[in-house]
Amino acid sequence: MSGDSARRIAVELPYGAVMATGGASRVAGMCGLVGLSEPLLWLAVGEAAWIAASAAARHRANWRHWLAALWRRPGRPGAQSGTLTVPLGLAVVATGLATQEGVPRAVVAPAFLAAAWLSTAVCGARFVVSVARGGRPVPVDGGWFLAPAAVLGAGIAAATGVAHTGGVERDVLAWLSLAGAVVGTAGYWAICAAASADVVARGSRGRPRVLWWIAAGCGGLAAASMGAAAGPRKGLWPVALSSDLHVAAVVTWLFASTLAVLVVGWSIWWLLGIRRISTAAPWPPAFSSAVLALGSLAAGKILHAPVVVTIADAVAGLTVALWAVTAGLHVAGWTSSLGSRGHRGARHRQFAPRDTPIGASGDPSGSPRDR
Repeated sequence: MSGDSARRIAVELPYGAVMATGGASRVAGMCGLVGLSEPLLWLAVGEAAWIAASAAARHRANWRHWLAALWRRPGRPGAQSGTLTVPLGLAVVATGLATQEGVPRAVVAPAFLAAAWLSTAVCGARFVVSVARGGRPVPVDGGWFLAPAAVLGAGIAAATGVAHTGGVERDVLAWLSLAGAVVGTAGYWAICAAASADVVARGSRGRPRVLWWIAAGCGGLAAASMGAAAGPRKGLWPVALSSDLHVAAVVTWLFASTLAVLVVGWSIWWLLGIRRISTAAPWPPAFSSAVLALGSLAAGKILHAPVVVTIADAVAGLTVALWAVTAGLHVAGWTSSLGSRGHRGARHRQFAPRDTPIGASGDPSGSPRDR
C-alpha cells in the first residue's frame, strides 16, 4: 500500500484509532499486561472525544447542512465505511467502561452505550439503504464488514453491562445483546457470501488489502458476541437457544481464523515487497487481531479447550505489540510533520524580503531597513 493510500484509509476510517486502542485495552490483561488496560481505555476515550471535537470544529459553520445530510439518500455502500467506525468505536469504549468502578460504570458507560446503539441504528440503516438502492452491482470490499461489526460491538457492550445491572434494565440489555449477536452474525455471513461471489466474478484488484483484516476480525467479533449473549439468561429464552449460539460461535470462529491466516499471509507477502513503510499505518490490523483474540477466548471456553485459550492469549500479546508499532508510526509521522512545518517557517523567516514590514518576518525587532 502506498503512503497516499494509507493516509486515505486513515482519513476515511476516523474512529479506527479508537477501535484499535479500545481493543488493545480489552485484551491487554489476557497476555499479562493488566497494567496497560486502564491507560489504554482512557486513551481511547480521549481519542474519541478529540476526534469528535475536531470534526465539530471543522463543521461548525455548516453543522445544519451536515445533520441534514444524514437524512438524505446515502451514496455507495463503500462510502459508508467511515461513518460505521463511529458506532463501533463507541461500543468498544462502552464495553471497557462497563468493567470500571464508580462513575465510569454508572454514568459514562451508559452514555457511550446509548450513543453506540443510536449511531448504529442510523449508520446501519444508511448502509442497508445504500445496498438496496445501489442499482448496478458495486465491488464488495472489507469495509462492508464494518456494518455487522458495529451491530456486534453494540451487542457485546450491552452484554457486558448485564452483569452490573438488575431488574428491567438487565433484561433489556440481555435482549439487546442477543439481538446484536443474531443480527450482526447474520449480516456477517451475508456479506461473506456477497464478497466471495464478487471476488470470484471480478477478482481482488482495486480493493484495499488492509480492509480485508476487518473481514477476519468481524468473524472473531461475532464469536465473542454470541458467546457473551449465550450466558445464563434465566427465564428470558430457552436453554436450547444458548446451545445454538455456542455452535454458531464456534463455526464462525473457525471460519474467521482460517480467513485470518490467509489475510496475515497475504499481508506478510506484501510487506516483504515494499521499499518504505508509511508512517500513516492503518489501524484495522490492530483492531481485528484484538477481536480475533476475544473470539478465540470465547471459542476456547465453549469447547473447554485450553489450547485455544492459549492461542487467544498469544494473539492478545501480538495485538498489543501491533498496536504499539502502529501508534509509534503515527507518532513518528506527526513529529516529522511538525518538524517540517517548523523548518518551512524558519526558511520563510530567513529569506524574508528586506522591505518586510514589522512583524511579518517573525522578527519582533523590526525590519532590516530599521536596523
